[in-house]
Amino acid sequence: MDLISQVTEIFLLGVVGGAAPGPIQTSVLTEVLKGGLVRGVKVVLRALVAEVIVATAALTILFFLNMPQFYFEILSVFGALFIFYLAFGIWKIDKIGDEKGEIFTFSKIFFLTVLNSGFCIFWLTVCAPRAFALGRQIAYGEVMFLIAFEAGWLAVTLLLAVIFSKFRPLLLQKNLISPVFKFFALILIFFSLRSIFESAAYFLK
Repeated sequence: MDLISQVTEIFLLGVVGGAAPGPIQTSVLTEVLKGGLVRGVKVVLRALVAEVIVATAALTILFFLNMPQFYFEILSVFGALFIFYLAFGIWKIDKIGDEKGEIFTFSKIFFLTVLNSGFCIFWLTVCAPRAFALGRQIAYGEVMFLIAFEAGWLAVTLLLAVIFSKFRPLLLQKNLISPVFKFFALILIFFSLRSIFESAAYFLK
């Protein structure tokens, strides 16, 4: 696979990661509901900084541990199962909740990210193996992975915030919400199956 295709895939992985339901998405939509788009965007940017810090720390720790490829191939299998789990959750979405919540400061968003086991598992099992695989191909591939992934995450999270603020009554209709998130679920399933096939090829060679 050429570099452009790989970066595109990483970007799309960030897109579906940003579309997956979770505490950050809930906090963004909550702030949009409470105070409008600007407050929602602030939460998105705080979450972006928090994710970059946590993800960079995770990649740095794993890098200095100098794990062999065998380890990451095993992680990829667990990552594929976790992607299936995410896809299942996204597939079931047919509406966007409008529950109220408190104002999300940076410290709250940061701890929300650090203490989010789903986020940690996702980065350790899904993202880290791909980041280091790219790093073996080109210099600073891990950094490129982080940038491409977070760009996809930022794009879809901002888009969801904008759409939610502009077209909330329309989006709450089941016939529109359900197909969009089912599409994201199918993309996740594609990534999952690909990870399983690639890991199987490694172990069988």
